[in-house]
Amino acid sequence: MHDAMIRLRHPARAAAALALAALLTACGGGTTDKDAAGIISELAAQGLPADHTVTYTEENDPNKLLGRPHGYVSKAAFTDERAAVQGAGGKPGDINLGGGVEVFPDADAAETRVAYIQNIAKSSPMLGEYTYQSGNVVLRISKDLPPSDAQSYETALSKIVQ
Repeated sequence: MHDAMIRLRHPARAAAALALAALLTACGGGTTDKDAAGIISELAAQGLPADHTVTYTEENDPNKLLGRPHGYVSKAAFTDERAAVQGAGGKPGDINLGGGVEVFPDADAAETRVAYIQNIAKSSPMLGEYTYQSGNVVLRISKDLPPSDAQSYETALSKIVQ
């Protein structure tokens, strides 16, 4: 009861806290029922050169997160010839050839994944990449793409997951 009275006495603080809460909630975006391959198809439909290469299964998931607790519910990879030309080669599914999509059960799980990926990149810059989140989807883009090309993926993702 005492806390409620204090909050009411400071309407500016209460308004700022509500605004911050609304902003943080809005950052997560919506959710989608599409799987990772469906997101890649949507990216391509928006004119991006995303060519679906691999849909991961429990057997071939390199991170062993597919379907597991706190893991994604689907994962797929794509090539973007602009990254493949600039990159050092690789095999289908290699993020250096384009990117990957991971779909999580909810936005919180996706946010946790983004934080994990960014922490790894801080300690190992060679592993850096563009990482975007919209709702329950994480989009990982090769660092071999110029920032403006990577940004176009983020823009398209925000239209797909609203």
